[in-house]
Amino acid sequence: MTKIYYREYYDRALITVEGHSGYAQSGSDIVCAGVSTLVFAFVNCILDEESNGRLKLIRNIVRDSYVCFEIEKFDFSKERISGIVDAFITGFLMLAETYPQCVKLE
Repeated sequence: MTKIYYREYYDRALITVEGHSGYAQSGSDIVCAGVSTLVFAFVNCILDEESNGRLKLIRNIVRDSYVCFEIEKFDFSKERISGIVDAFITGFLMLAETYPQCVKLE
């Protein structure tokens, strides 16, 4: 099962994604493909926002079956960063609703 943890506190957000969905064999797992697509899109957006000075990346861990980001949102870009995070979380909620045995948002 893939588990997504999301917490916001003060001006920071902590997002962790870990595990494998277990929906099908490796290479033909559509749930894993959906999770991976969301994670790669999110990682690229966050790295782009950091390089443009819109957030500070406090923690950045990316390895097989585990991703952890802690970001600090700046006042001038909070709305923009929150929109990116909300889109990511919405994608995971949709996967969790469709495949509750494979994806869990906490």
